[in-house]
Amino acid sequence: MVRYIVSPVGRSLRLIRRCPHCGRSHGRIHGRRRRRPISDMRVSGVLQQRLRCPWCGLTWTVRAAGVGAGRQRSDRLRTLGVILYMLGLSYRAVARFLPCLDCRGSKSSIERDVAAAGQQARSLHDAAPSMRVRVLGVDGTGAAMAGRNDGMLFYVDTEGDRLLRVEPLKETEPAKVRRHVRRVFAAVRAEELRTDEHSVYHGVVDETQHRLCLAHWRKSKGKRARDLADQADREGRTLEAEDMRRLLELLRQQPRPPTPPWEVERLVRRYSRCRKGLLWKLNQLLQHVERTWASVSNDPRDPTNNVAERQIGLTYKIRSKTMRGFKSPAKALAHPYLASLLRGRDGTSDLSNLF
Repeated sequence: MVRYIVSPVGRSLRLIRRCPHCGRSHGRIHGRRRRRPISDMRVSGVLQQRLRCPWCGLTWTVRAAGVGAGRQRSDRLRTLGVILYMLGLSYRAVARFLPCLDCRGSKSSIERDVAAAGQQARSLHDAAPSMRVRVLGVDGTGAAMAGRNDGMLFYVDTEGDRLLRVEPLKETEPAKVRRHVRRVFAAVRAEELRTDEHSVYHGVVDETQHRLCLAHWRKSKGKRARDLADQADREGRTLEAEDMRRLLELLRQQPRPPTPPWEVERLVRRYSRCRKGLLWKLNQLLQHVERTWASVSNDPRDPTNNVAERQIGLTYKIRSKTMRGFKSPAKALAHPYLASLLRGRDGTSDLSNLF
């Protein structure tokens, strides 16, 4: 459970007499104090007062906290709309729900609030002090846009389970990706780079600092082994089917040995000279397993890159599918930062600075 902290709506008025135009003090009351009606869950109106600067002669309005200039809805109500949208409701569904709280808000106003909150969440994230990261997780995805597909690269702190950065980069552009990953790796002073088996990440850092995600490695190799075992059964090759099922057992072995077991080496030698048909496929799979075995992470805390996968899947891809793609790159980039802010830290999410 996450506890959200939102902006309160002030019930009293604190006069700030410094002129926002010339910066001088001693602003004088200009007109009577009035109560302005607003839309909120708890209060129906807030106090406001006009002041006049004796130096430059210009006037301005002082309002109670929690209501923006020219806004008919409180910051608390706007934050509620953002939370409801991020929890899965559409803009139209949020606008239909608000009258149940005796509040108002249109579909367009909810969309503007979400866009503004996303940009503010991104600014707050960028303004936060940089932190050292031991394991830097990196993964890419296609960014569904209205009319086109772009790429996005997610950087995460694997041990801290938090988003570090999102960049508009495609994994199909290896030169740009490698330069950027190398720069971020140095900026956070990481000790290890954790990725999947995509070739774009090969050679970015020293081989001893690059580790593969255990979950992704087991899943890809296990699926290939099962498919080859089924193919061997269909062709009546009992020995080959048994070898693939034994490979599956070795892949799931716990605790996982840091070097390839002798049985894997035996299977590699058995099929090393095969160059055709099913036996050639077995040879390729076994050699790849042996070659990458030592590169797979054996971290006792978390040997996977699931933090990056969750950042992409749970907070970005699902929302992108339900809304049939983001309409602009700015909204697509801001959404993960807003989702990360709403997830909070230590069970608390401070949303008081969104508006």
